[in-house]
Amino acid sequence: MPAVNLIQLRAQLNKLLWNFTDPEAFRRELLELLEKFSYTAYRSGTDTLGGMTRPELQISQIVTRELNLALLPVIREQPVSAMAICDRLWNDEDISICMIGSRILGEIPIEQADMVLDRAGEYAMTGVKRLTTRALLRNASATILRTDPNILLRKVRNWYVDTDPKKHLLCIEGIAILAEDSSFENLPALYTLTEALLEEADSKSAGSLAGVLSVLLKRSPQETVYIIRNQLKTHPTVTLRRIVRKLLPEIPESSRDSIKTALRE
Repeated sequence: MPAVNLIQLRAQLNKLLWNFTDPEAFRRELLELLEKFSYTAYRSGTDTLGGMTRPELQISQIVTRELNLALLPVIREQPVSAMAICDRLWNDEDISICMIGSRILGEIPIEQADMVLDRAGEYAMTGVKRLTTRALLRNASATILRTDPNILLRKVRNWYVDTDPKKHLLCIEGIAILAEDSSFENLPALYTLTEALLEEADSKSAGSLAGVLSVLLKRSPQETVYIIRNQLKTHPTVTLRRIVRKLLPEIPESSRDSIKTALRE
């Protein structure tokens, strides 16, 4: 791994910042910077001429750190420009560029929280390009989780009551992000939403619901087992049974037999 010349890197970062109000120019300068100071790895594929996609950028920790230090003050001073840059970066074909866009979104000031979450939801529903919905939402929620996670909880509730089924998938991933945050204490609110989602579970949401239950089992196994057992008793749908069978290895051994019994009944 070649050493990074910090003087050259910081000079390139200054050049990048001069283009913060021009999303297309910013994208070009960012790509030039990453190609100059990062590794590249080719990925196979047949979706471009010659059967090869653009090389995938491999960004070192030093470059990531310096990029973050340079961008943070500008993002907070110019949130509208930052939002426009996020929109442009999200449409890039390279996963590294998309990831940077989602992280910029997560550093926009808390005053723009609703707009940030709306934008992240739009990105997720238009395709996450190998960046999972949860990773996207987690990156976009970084400032919110540090400052006031209840803002995310309110948005999760709004996604649940929305009539668009895609918003329910955002709701599920939002629950998982909040449950993963050890400082978030309002678990009853998450369980209430999870129970409602389990009652409506179908084949499209089954995988996501299994994922959120897995997170909840790690956070509070006793309460989660109670929820699972109660749902098997009151709403024993085929989808719910499939979800629970998948989760059996993660259920505490002391509760596994009772869940198996509930599955048979």
